[in-house]
Amino acid sequence: MPFRIGIGSCSCRAAPKVVGDAEACEWITTQREEWRGRLPEDLSAVPENHQLELHAEGRLIRASVHRHALHSGDVLVVWSAFVHTWSRPTYLSLGAVGRLFAEGLTITHAGDVQDAPDEAMWEFR
Repeated sequence: MPFRIGIGSCSCRAAPKVVGDAEACEWITTQREEWRGRLPEDLSAVPENHQLELHAEGRLIRASVHRHALHSGDVLVVWSAFVHTWSRPTYLSLGAVGRLFAEGLTITHAGDVQDAPDEAMWEFR
């Protein structure tokens, strides 16, 4: 695993107001709620690992979607977004400094869709 340090929360629950952060969380929230209505029936349509770039007022946001099988047999779907900035970063690594946001859903083997617990999200935050 590459060197990285996470500082503080990566959740979108605290509604960030900084340009780039708000757009990153808006994308995550929109995607998560849109997919919540499609899961578990459309689980195979969720990419295992998909990267994309978004732009907000001249700022680059690196977004991604991940589908990950858990040891329990459940499936974790994560939407994350990274905003490069030196101002109050929450994510430091050899390749990037900025703020990282991530939220997810867990689809149980019984077909229930629920918010992902923080323990399952650690790898993506």
